[in-house]
Amino acid sequence: MEHKPCGLIVTVPPPLHQTWAANLAVLAKLFRPAAVIFKSSAPKVIAPAIAAAKLLELAVLLADDIEAAKAAGANGVYFTAAGADLAKARAALGSAAIVGAACGLSRHGAMEAAEAGADFIAFGASDPAQWEQAAELSCWWDEITGVPCALDFGTARPDASVLSKARPDFVSIEESARAGESLTFATEFGLQSQM
Repeated sequence: MEHKPCGLIVTVPPPLHQTWAANLAVLAKLFRPAAVIFKSSAPKVIAPAIAAAKLLELAVLLADDIEAAKAAGANGVYFTAAGADLAKARAALGSAAIVGAACGLSRHGAMEAAEAGADFIAFGASDPAQWEQAAELSCWWDEITGVPCALDFGTARPDASVLSKARPDFVSIEESARAGESLTFATEFGLQSQM
């Protein structure tokens, strides 16, 4: 099977928000992710990161908070739980916004999110015991639709066999200890930088 390029989506937890905001340009030079998702934070905290990201034309999404995404001027929102009101997000943020939706390990949830207008969906792969199931779902999704798919590994780090089988468009990694650790992983793993 032909190799499929795979990009990176970085999820940044609150303790690392300020470090990312202060060093975004430097971090993006190491490896350019497709998007950066900030988990729950006040708009004023991530405003510097969004301003820096706009200069780099790098997408910044907020997790689960439509109003905060709008107030902060983020590019969109990523819903971490299935069943979110994607139409409400689209109406509030506009047609140009990026709306992503987690769907666990549910084919039905993925189809519903795509039909509701998600720009990308994500299958949950944070538990290594479920990697095979997540890979099968991702491969199935790759074959039936053009809506991009991410495998969300949380703070886990996948092995190469999972990605070659799954054929996702993106790998989503949450940083846990230091800003930029996901970029080091992406470089070493041979993911596609969005340069």
